[in-house]
Amino acid sequence: MLNEYCAKAINGTRQVLETLDYKTIEKIADRIINSDNVFVVADVGRPGLALMCFAQRLRQLGIRSYHLEESPPTPSVHEGDVVLIASVDGEDQTPITFMKKGKELHIDYDLFTMARGSSLEKDASEMLYFNCPDTQELVAEEYFELALFVVCETMIMYIQDKLGRSRERMQQELPNIF
Repeated sequence: MLNEYCAKAINGTRQVLETLDYKTIEKIADRIINSDNVFVVADVGRPGLALMCFAQRLRQLGIRSYHLEESPPTPSVHEGDVVLIASVDGEDQTPITFMKKGKELHIDYDLFTMARGSSLEKDASEMLYFNCPDTQELVAEEYFELALFVVCETMIMYIQDKLGRSRERMQQELPNIF
């Protein structure tokens, strides 16, 4: 029975992934490669977890990346840094607060969202829209979260390849103190 649930989740997520703009994903990944720092912002919940994992994976690649509001304190944000925001509806107050402050500092940001025409979309440098259906298996937000994890890992694989990092080198960067 669990294999059926898994198959339904994978099939629905696959449908979302098939509708994504992969040129936009590549642009964001290339900006990350060329940036001084990468900052990720998301409201609470699974989109935040996806971006926290993404920031950690970027650090394993040697890219300075931070999840805002995380310990240790993050450095200041400057022009040329990449700020990534994930928001299901584009109206979450935490990312909007960061976006407004970023605008004051002339900081660009990229947005991952399910919502078109949101407050966050209007000023985003790049927006990756996730077309997520409500189904009997999962609600749209759950598909967004699953697809976001896959997109983040896909960008890691792309960046790893572009930076010439071998699988062996990446293995060395995994936690080994346990």
